[in-house]
Amino acid sequence: MAVTATVALACLFAAANAAPPVLDIDITKTGRTFDGLGGLSGGGSTTRLLIDYPEPARSQILDYLFKPNFGASLQILKVEIGGDSQSTDGTESSHMHSADDLDYKRGYEWWLLKEAKARNPNIKTYGLPWAFPGWVGGPEMNPSPFSHPNLTSTYITKWLEGARDVYNIDIDYIGIWNERASDATYAKTLRTLLDNTGFKNTILVAKDGGADICNDLAKDPEYAKAIGVIGLHYPSDFSNYDTCHQLGKPIWASEESSSYDDLNGAACWARVVTSHYVLNQMTASIMWNLVGSYYHGTNWYASSMLTAVQPWSGFYEDDMPVVWATAHITQFTTVGDKYLVNGSGSGELPQGGYYATFADANSHDFTLTVVKISRDHASCTRPKLPDFTVAEETVTFKIADSKVSELYVWHSNFEADPAVTFEKKAPLKVGSDGTFTLSVAVGDFWTVTTKSGGQKGSFAQVPTSVPQFPLPYTDDFEHYNESSEAKYWTDQIGAWEIHPSADASGNKIMKQMVPELPIGWGDHGSNGPMTQVGMREWRDTTISAKFYIPSNVPANQSGCVGTRIDQMWNNGITFCVGGTGAWVVAYKGPALGGTWSNDKVVQQGQLKGNAAHGAWHTISLTTMDTVASGSFDGVTVFSGVAVRNIDNGFALIGGSDWFAIEFDDVHVSQAGKAWTAPRAVVAAVGTSVASANCTPNGVVDPAQAFDLRADWLLEHHASGLCVEASTATAGATLSLQKCEHGKLTQQFRNDYTRIRNGAVPVTLGAYEAISNQLALCGSTAGAATLQDHKTGVAASPSTWNTWAYFPNTNQLRNAYEANLQLGYPMCLSATP
Repeated sequence: MAVTATVALACLFAAANAAPPVLDIDITKTGRTFDGLGGLSGGGSTTRLLIDYPEPARSQILDYLFKPNFGASLQILKVEIGGDSQSTDGTESSHMHSADDLDYKRGYEWWLLKEAKARNPNIKTYGLPWAFPGWVGGPEMNPSPFSHPNLTSTYITKWLEGARDVYNIDIDYIGIWNERASDATYAKTLRTLLDNTGFKNTILVAKDGGADICNDLAKDPEYAKAIGVIGLHYPSDFSNYDTCHQLGKPIWASEESSSYDDLNGAACWARVVTSHYVLNQMTASIMWNLVGSYYHGTNWYASSMLTAVQPWSGFYEDDMPVVWATAHITQFTTVGDKYLVNGSGSGELPQGGYYATFADANSHDFTLTVVKISRDHASCTRPKLPDFTVAEETVTFKIADSKVSELYVWHSNFEADPAVTFEKKAPLKVGSDGTFTLSVAVGDFWTVTTKSGGQKGSFAQVPTSVPQFPLPYTDDFEHYNESSEAKYWTDQIGAWEIHPSADASGNKIMKQMVPELPIGWGDHGSNGPMTQVGMREWRDTTISAKFYIPSNVPANQSGCVGTRIDQMWNNGITFCVGGTGAWVVAYKGPALGGTWSNDKVVQQGQLKGNAAHGAWHTISLTTMDTVASGSFDGVTVFSGVAVRNIDNGFALIGGSDWFAIEFDDVHVSQAGKAWTAPRAVVAAVGTSVASANCTPNGVVDPAQAFDLRADWLLEHHASGLCVEASTATAGATLSLQKCEHGKLTQQFRNDYTRIRNGAVPVTLGAYEAISNQLALCGSTAGAATLQDHKTGVAASPSTWNTWAYFPNTNQLRNAYEANLQLGYPMCLSATP
């Protein structure tokens, strides 16, 4: 027994002190073909504000995304085929609102495809529907796009014809239906139609969702024959894809990341674009989304490669770590390169992490990428990761039969303080035996290549940030091209376009174009059609507009304006007037068809004057703190009406059902006096941090402005100090202290993506740094302390343990949407 134990200990000691293995790179041992890294515009309206950017900022953003050897240098552009229905951050117009309608001037995806191709003619293109216009469901309006496969196949083919014949773009890939069902009959019908109409080279991807599609294809050889690529969304590297591999088709992460574009988002992306091949031989990854150019207050804010949400100022966030994470691969590879097989250029690092090598298809060049991300910073938004550990190490690689004497090197570290992004290093010498050594720290992403290219592109100056939407805002819609969208407006239900008015005046107006319930992806249209503009932080505004409802629309249908509106018109203040003269003020929009639940109605009545359809009318609504007033055709309808002040949101125009309501001469302005920034706080080391009423209207309050750092520190914007807990125990108070990277009592961990889109826990310490989670909690009495994340606030309805981050004002709020229990929103605040 003793002898056995001694031998075992000796073996363990020898293993611990053994030289680390040498990792081979043999460019003759190639595996699967590399299909590229890409970005996704759509799902939906994620690129909406980019087209409104002034030059040169707009072209600079496009260069960062698409220009080869400059920024992200993307190799695939995937776009939404607009379907007239809400598809995450808005609605994108269909090219065919009805069976007898065809218009290739709608939307901005055509423009984006054209701009990408102008910068990189070799970029691969990919179209995918999220929703479909209702007519493809046939005369019975079947809710499935597969009920009439010939109709839907024709609809998709018409989109391909528009790309080819109008914009000179051949689409390389077409998907079936984003994250919803696929259908064998439809796929076969579409494949046949494409082959017969000049699109034999367009490859079908299925199903842009789960791996269950592989089981379906395995059972139906003709179905499998129609499909060229298996497209999976957010695939776990720790699942089994044997059935998919047995089909002999490329497997892609055809939608990936959905993560905020800070250093954590870059770390997520660097990890998955490497591990997907090493662990599961996936050959392409496409990030949702391409560019975060949509308002905060809609879904998944800035889950993108870079953020550009200020077309009025031209500002965009130019640190863009996700762009530079992408450049590590795309600037040194070409679609068609070959991955080296595991064990001969790709694999797992001894101390955790991954490496992958791309062999140039036309030369002896190769590019090695090496990534090592800690569990604390490795998470993407989805799927959930298992626990793992990584450690710093020195790795030796050996190039087989190599005459290479030096290699070019680029380096990032997404976890260092300060972080490093895509930094060119001195060339790395290769020994006479073909070996070279790399020190790989936690947080590292390395590119080691025989190629001398690579550039961290830049422009001289980015305009100054002006996060507050400019008021007053006025638009008469006269200066737009027909079929386009109006500047800054984002359609959430229905599709709104510029057209001549139906009154034969020739006047240009903004018109709701969807004639019937679409085949939706998310919310098909629970409430009436609407489009919105502005900021999620707005509380005190006036909106006025003219509207016209055709005379053939039922008289009970309404035209509406709104303030403080959330994305889907479920909260806020709405004023609607119908053709009968009936009017309603409510805390939400009208349900489709024009009804309200009684608990949402603030006040209602009957106009004395004429409100009949077939004529232009003017409507106005003002909300100011706890009071609302409204007018119709210049006559006051209500004044001094008490309303709740817990809502914040956009200005809105809309209607109560699928009819062609028109709007003109829209005006949005400030109301009241709560638009002035408070005096700057004089914060110092030791300043207390508590909770206070949030400053409204998108005004930046220096006491309430905090940066959510990627290393989990909460940095007070004005002072540069960080929030620190007095102890790592329940009941700890908070104060401002000198920032210390890695200090436990300054680490306030959060879901760095969802916290910008809803209220989530904020807990002390990095991943599993302490055994019992302590949450940042607040109370309506003004406290901010640490408490047990499960029980610390359970005893009182006036306390909370979740927070939402509002990036325009840098506020950490206790609610993302109106919370009746907590009342007026409160913010984390420095209180000298």
